[in-house]
Amino acid sequence: MFNFGLEEEPSIDLTPLIDTIFMLLIFFIMTTTFSRPVLDIVLPASSEAEASSEKREQVISIRADGSLHYEGRQIEKSEVDGILAERPEALLNLYVDKKAPFEAFVDVVDMAKVRKGGRFVISTQQSGS
Repeated sequence: MFNFGLEEEPSIDLTPLIDTIFMLLIFFIMTTTFSRPVLDIVLPASSEAEASSEKREQVISIRADGSLHYEGRQIEKSEVDGILAERPEALLNLYVDKKAPFEAFVDVVDMAKVRKGGRFVISTQQSGS
């Protein structure tokens, strides 16, 4: 309607965008150069150190038929409490077969809650399987 002969095409000024990208690039370049260690610390090595032969975890397996196994032998449910009391500081690792009856699992978990204070791991597959 009011056309005065000044038809300008709308344009977008990309200068602020380029400035922002340049600043981000500088920021990331500068921060990654500081990730190298400033001091190389050489810790002393012990020539008389011995590897700990004590296992840090107790492994109880619950098989598909509901049987309990500890250290390669089958155990009864009544023995679990004594086994857990042997080493209260050790981490309990329960390997439970996916087809194991839920009752056997719940019984062992209830004992583990009492003896281990709720600190135990439940797995359905052994690592590497």
